[in-house]
Amino acid sequence: MRRLVLVVVLLLIPRVVHAEDRLFRVSMVAAITAHAADLASTEHCLGRAYQSEEDARNGGTSVRYNCREANPFLARWSDRPAIFGAVQLGVASLQLLAVAKLHENHPKIATAINFATAGFFIGVAIHNTRVSQ
Repeated sequence: MRRLVLVVVLLLIPRVVHAEDRLFRVSMVAAITAHAADLASTEHCLGRAYQSEEDARNGGTSVRYNCREANPFLARWSDRPAIFGAVQLGVASLQLLAVAKLHENHPKIATAINFATAGFFIGVAIHNTRVSQ
């Protein structure tokens, strides 16, 4: 019981977090959020495009959405939303894992890569949203 209490106490003691580590954590959150925004906006746009095609086949009005997955690796699953989402988040996870590993020896470069990734994917999400309107 004493060991359990000691472990809990040690886990509750906050460790010193340098400003650089805090900035890296913020950059990771930004990159994850941007990946999620890209996935959500892509799925929304693709879903609207497929719904529009189905409406046209059933004699309804059709609005053409210029939605397609630009990444050829991911495009093969774009007609299956669950698989598409899982693969896209798997690729994002590998990218974030590589950056986390890079952070061990090159924290500034890793932080910059995360912020660049966030900027890129937020731009993609904005583009997807505009295309699907």
